[in-house]
Amino acid sequence: MARTASVETPLDAARQALALIIRLHDREPDKALVDGLREISPAAFFSLFLDKEDLQPALEFEEALAALPAPVDEASLDRLAAEYADIYLTHAYRISPNGSVWLTDDHLERQEPMFQVREWYDHYGIKVPNWRIRSDDHIVHELQFVETLLSLGRESATQDAARFLDRHVLVWVPHFCRLMAERSKEPFQKSVGLLTVAFLDVLRDMLEELTGETRWEPEEPLHPYSLPGARPEQKPAEQEAFVPGVAESW
Repeated sequence: MARTASVETPLDAARQALALIIRLHDREPDKALVDGLREISPAAFFSLFLDKEDLQPALEFEEALAALPAPVDEASLDRLAAEYADIYLTHAYRISPNGSVWLTDDHLERQEPMFQVREWYDHYGIKVPNWRIRSDDHIVHELQFVETLLSLGRESATQDAARFLDRHVLVWVPHFCRLMAERSKEPFQKSVGLLTVAFLDVLRDMLEELTGETRWEPEEPLHPYSLPGARPEQKPAEQEAFVPGVAESW
């Protein structure tokens, strides 16, 4: 689940919260995840970041968690696994976890937005394990990249995390997550979608406060299927050189 490293700063805490969000999207819930969530109490955990007006998704997530048997049984886990597959694997709900589908006119996977995201990864010496199975612009890889940037401890990398959120993650992930919440049959997955939207918005505000990097705003309102991509700004190699071993491998 979330990493066990000690929390030293608000950004460290936010990075651990992001790691939990990533786990929720990465694969189906299992007993270890359910037990771990019950130990930390999601509403209490996310109250560190979400104010009372924005905390409702975390409260609903805790309610969905409480509705599962204790201890959670195999039938409930099988039901959640099937729901996860319908959202992320079989496309039964007609929503895609890949950015290219949202950001191109033909709504196809592995298109130009994926290669734009890959340029960001290459800039930091990162490659996804197998892009043919899970593309570079999959929600999990994009969020993992943000987490990696935040873990580097460099102001320039934190600024890039804000820019990447603006130009890639936030232009389509909220649409995906809201439709997940609307179409999913399982309260657990519904609340995952809404919690992701709320947390990413708060995380972006935090990064603006820390770095002064204001949110990118398009000149005109854009439909998610027509949003332009953006490539990372090139910086001197000595400033942005990727250091092997600093960030965890995907």
